[in-house]
Amino acid sequence: MRDVVIIGGGLSGLAAARELEKRGIPYRLIEVKKRLGGSIITHQQQGFTMDGGPFAFSQAADWSFLPELGLQDSLCIVHDSHNRDLVAFREGTQTLVDAFARDLKGSILYRMAVSSIGQLDGHFTLCMENGRMFEAAAIIVAAPARFAERMFHTLVPEFSLPLIDYGYDTILRASLGYRAEDLPIPPIFPWDVGIPFYYWTDDSCRAPAGHRLLYVGVRIPPHFADQSALIDEIHAHIKATGQPVISQLDYWPEADPLPPHTAGFADRMKKLEALLPAGVAIAGSDYHGLSLAERIRSGQNAARRVAGLFA
Repeated sequence: MRDVVIIGGGLSGLAAARELEKRGIPYRLIEVKKRLGGSIITHQQQGFTMDGGPFAFSQAADWSFLPELGLQDSLCIVHDSHNRDLVAFREGTQTLVDAFARDLKGSILYRMAVSSIGQLDGHFTLCMENGRMFEAAAIIVAAPARFAERMFHTLVPEFSLPLIDYGYDTILRASLGYRAEDLPIPPIFPWDVGIPFYYWTDDSCRAPAGHRLLYVGVRIPPHFADQSALIDEIHAHIKATGQPVISQLDYWPEADPLPPHTAGFADRMKKLEALLPAGVAIAGSDYHGLSLAERIRSGQNAARRVAGLFA
């Protein structure tokens, strides 16, 4: 029988793949980039562990999936702009991606982009941007809405149309490492919508002894290019007495969906999902919630939805 095809190798796509793996359902995963994880990526530099995407999370989150992945002891404490105690992954959030990907046995195709999805003689077809075509028994689309809109345009235009205006916030993540004596705690930022969040930690899991790691979200204009000037501006705002030891900037265009998941969003999405043919499911933060737990649950639910075809 034809495989399930998962489009998108971010956290939701990986959760879907793992769920299919557990059920013994054959699948292949298509990822447009040369790595898995989407906006989740971790950098190591001079003893600092920095995340280019999600970094700090509420301790109240339902992370019952951690023991299953062998990650029950993988968290450390960090602090944020509201003086809350939050948690982060000791070795970076990519630890979670690696744990989901570790035992996957299905085929993973990198640097492949889907241009459109169709249906022919009782099965689905996927046209790739490089001209290749695949067939599938079922499809899970775990790609951002702005790409999904194009994929669904022929198959389900009434689903595709509402996604045309789906937008994303332009938040750049800046990681700066300082000697502890050079960075005041808490860092001093003026209130500004341009700084939606910032976190810091001196835990040895994230910063070498005698140092602190600062993680700042900065709203930037589209196509912003002057990265060195941005680092200088952040440095000036926090009143640090010494220059950063290291700095890292990361930007993922689809990391922060707009509009946010407000009242009524879930109901609107359920109505849209009802338009999809049997054997097609969507997963990801653009559709089902922004938290790690919601992204994972979204992928798992999508896999369960298409698994019925294999019963």
